[in-house]
Amino acid sequence: MRQTFFLLLCFLTLFGSARAEPVKVFCAEALWCDLAETLGGKAVSTTSILTSPLIDPHDFQVTPDMARKLADSSVVLMMGGHYDDWVPPLLAAQPSASRRVISVASLTRLGQGDNPHLFDDPEAIGLMVTALAQELSRRLPDEAGAIEARRAGYMSVIGGISQRLQLLHQELQGTRIAVAEPVGGPLFQALGIDIVDPAFALAAMTHDDPAPREVARLEEALRRKQVRLLVVNPAVASPSLNRIVALAREAGIPIVEFDEFPAAGHAWQGWMTDRLDRLVAALGAHG
Repeated sequence: MRQTFFLLLCFLTLFGSARAEPVKVFCAEALWCDLAETLGGKAVSTTSILTSPLIDPHDFQVTPDMARKLADSSVVLMMGGHYDDWVPPLLAAQPSASRRVISVASLTRLGQGDNPHLFDDPEAIGLMVTALAQELSRRLPDEAGAIEARRAGYMSVIGGISQRLQLLHQELQGTRIAVAEPVGGPLFQALGIDIVDPAFALAAMTHDDPAPREVARLEEALRRKQVRLLVVNPAVASPSLNRIVALAREAGIPIVEFDEFPAAGHAWQGWMTDRLDRLVAALGAHG
């Protein structure tokens, strides 16, 4: 009888330990791991790869250690849309029927050739939060109630950012700006801001040479002060971009830095607030 009880106790202990195993989440960019930790708390274990926005994701090279960490993960979070093209080959090399891959590009149905910089798109972030909460709740049924409460709280935060964008839209709609690389696209669209050089910016992102007419058009807009400010990505540099920055400075046009995504440890809402604050200050707005 005692032996039976002892075996039963061991079984229950082992079963409890198995249930307590955290869900391993692999994040191509640090923001997704911040969301996973916010939703899942101690019930998730995260690995962030791109932790600094100063790293150009289009030139990123993986290491064997990163491949091992992805192989050991249950959930993979990524932007998709050719933003983090180093992830799909790793997934193909280490397939798992039980692993869930959540891509923001897929959630938003991003079209071929569309701008994949969706980190400052409140709707896209909301879709990721909801999809991730559902996946974590499925894997952690005992935590489902707490996960849903955290999801609702985060959606309220996203709603606050969206409300500020709507208010600023009334003041900034039709404002013309230039961007040296296509960061901030969803934010500018939400504000009704007109980007005068989308082709130049796209070429900068893909490391292609912009067409001479696009370069001339942008340079003319800067010289004639036809734009209110120039947005630059501190992770991207080239002789042509340096020339554009120099022209903006000569013309007295404000230059605002917009990085790719929040650095590790920097919450999305704080990152978005800082982004909007810098933009508002440069444009002399009141939002």
